[in-house]
Amino acid sequence: MTTPSNTTPSLEEISIVLAKMIADKMEIDVATITPTSNLTELGLDSLDTFDIIFNAEDHFKIKVPNDQVNIETLQDVTALVHKLILSQQ
Repeated sequence: MTTPSNTTPSLEEISIVLAKMIADKMEIDVATITPTSNLTELGLDSLDTFDIIFNAEDHFKIKVPNDQVNIETLQDVTALVHKLILSQQ
């Protein structure tokens, strides 16, 4: 899914991309991931979470500050990415 650089992806679009990244990394069915899915319960450890964040940085062309990685759910990651997209445009 590519998004033109002049439009901001919706929270839903961001969530779909992130869920696919998690599903691919953890080799699980993307349909089992919901916005309230806990990353630890999905099997991600802290290194896996950072890997997802790095992938999100590349995909969405953003930079996640190190002090903003206190995330537990897909919803947390989605909100953080959306906020950073808006602030870094």
